[in-house]
Amino acid sequence: MTITAYQLLSRFARPLVHAYLMWLGRKDPAYRRGIGERWGRGDYDSVTPGSIWIHAASVGEVRAAQPLIDRLREDGLPLFITTNTPTGRQTAEDRYGSDILVRFPPLDVPDAIERFLDKLRPSAALFVELELWPNRLIALTRRNIPVALVNARLSQTSFRRYARFGRLMSQCLKGVVCIAAQTEADGERYRKMGVPHQRIYVTGNLKFDQSIDGHQIRLGRVLRSQIGRDRPVWVAASLRQAEAPIVREAHELLRARYPNALLIAVPRHPGQFMWPATEAPTQDSERSVRDRHILTVSELRDDEPIAPLTRVVVADTYGEMIRFLSAADIAFVGGTLTPVGGHNPLEPASLAKPILMGPHVTNFRQIDSFLEECGGRLRVHSATELADALTSLFRDSHHLAEVGENARRLVEEHRGATERTVGALQGTLFADQRSLTVLSGSPKTH
Repeated sequence: MTITAYQLLSRFARPLVHAYLMWLGRKDPAYRRGIGERWGRGDYDSVTPGSIWIHAASVGEVRAAQPLIDRLREDGLPLFITTNTPTGRQTAEDRYGSDILVRFPPLDVPDAIERFLDKLRPSAALFVELELWPNRLIALTRRNIPVALVNARLSQTSFRRYARFGRLMSQCLKGVVCIAAQTEADGERYRKMGVPHQRIYVTGNLKFDQSIDGHQIRLGRVLRSQIGRDRPVWVAASLRQAEAPIVREAHELLRARYPNALLIAVPRHPGQFMWPATEAPTQDSERSVRDRHILTVSELRDDEPIAPLTRVVVADTYGEMIRFLSAADIAFVGGTLTPVGGHNPLEPASLAKPILMGPHVTNFRQIDSFLEECGGRLRVHSATELADALTSLFRDSHHLAEVGENARRLVEEHRGATERTVGALQGTLFADQRSLTVLSGSPKTH
């Protein structure tokens, strides 16, 4: 496919894209906020001209980029952040407040991108992980705005998908001056897509450098005191709706062995999530939920203990993952029992929680492999296997602590990607900005 053909198709797709956004807004009203920004009509007056545009797709990418963003702020560089989802936006706004403006990005439609760039006038663009949008990349290249991909990953599946576009992707990547790849394999796939090897650096995974919010840990301890120290507690983190019935069944099996066990279910998308009913839904749905001894986090009170009859606590809030992980003994990482590629297991690992994951780990294949090698993760494929793994860990407190410590030690051993990424950026994206300082560790070119 040629650039001209792609741009023509994207223009014809405008009505479909608009309809999709309206549909998302009906499902989750948070998507209605800033809809004009998606067409490049946002208010960017407070952005310093020449700021660095940082784009992170959603919550996971925003969190992954935090060590690098914090590092760039230390060097006094003006920054501007965009993210695709309301949860990603909330995460960034909670983290940076009024210090950094956070908005939704323009859609990959030529006129939306041009309006956005006319107003923002960035000096450079920094995209996190896998954000390869042709019109966006083309527009930046035409304006001589250098682009870097950081924490860059490219699975074999994604590589094959992009390869179907033929010369389009190699042309779009011409303006990318630096690819800070997570692994050698990621870097090699970008090279096969036409990126010169001199622009590819293997810097490791920024997620290993994520800091843990001490305030959230303290809130987690409070929550655990409300639950009770004698109850077995596990968390289903970043739970997908399709996985919820499996997790519910596993918890029922666990409670047959540990009747006082408690599950904290933390949905990937709280605003769209519904805990699955064990019986046919009734008209009085709220009473049905209460009859099943299920509470939402917003119903909890700090000065009240959680009743022993409560079986499940469903998180209906945003940005409190560390709190819930801190309150639990074991973590199941969602998105791994359904084929979406999995979510970040390093937050529970940082907190020394034993990790349970399904087989779908495309997005975190290397980290999953590291966790397996160090003995910090158990693989499960079904509700029965999930319940059995939970039972074995709760039954042997020494083994539970050992698996959790193995995971924590792995995180400590793999820190340093932030400084290696800064080193790569200094010689490419920021070659003319001498204020940047590199503290340690040179990146390895591919």
